[in-house]
Amino acid sequence: MTNKPPDFCPHCGGELSAVDPPTVHRCEACDRFAFYNPTPSARVTVVDGDALLLCAVGVPGVEDTWETPGGRLEAAEDPPVTAARELREETGLRADPDALALFDVRSFETVPGQYKTRLCYAVERSATEGPLRAGEEPDAVRFWTPEAFDAEGQTLSDRQPPETRSLEWWRSGARGALD
Repeated sequence: MTNKPPDFCPHCGGELSAVDPPTVHRCEACDRFAFYNPTPSARVTVVDGDALLLCAVGVPGVEDTWETPGGRLEAAEDPPVTAARELREETGLRADPDALALFDVRSFETVPGQYKTRLCYAVERSATEGPLRAGEEPDAVRFWTPEAFDAEGQTLSDRQPPETRSLEWWRSGARGALD
């Protein structure tokens, strides 16, 4: 999946000039506009008492970190459906998209030049079904309390806004949506 500003006009292949970078560009040749918009994604926080479900990230640059299950929306897919699909693919757990509670939406730069709009959902562990197991993408899945996570020196991925890099932030937001 491509997630970077366009280099050339998608209509005629001409050279682009920045109008309102990084979002709006105009073609010098055909005078049409090309837009670069954030890629939408959805994440889900599964809450089990005081613990949250996390996936070990195996992606170069953020290996040895953890994230909540989630990923990018597919064409014509609603965000709660994405969150439920990603939960199933990454952890084996199934949740009804209608059981997911939205608790945060924000757009941010994940790495230089790549932007994302992330929707965060929460669901109680008791509202999920299936055996917990690591899927194809994460190296491991595990429920963590913020206290145990910090005590073991674990870290969340830095490919998210600084204010959301605390497991307590995720627990507080998820609990607020579910209570």
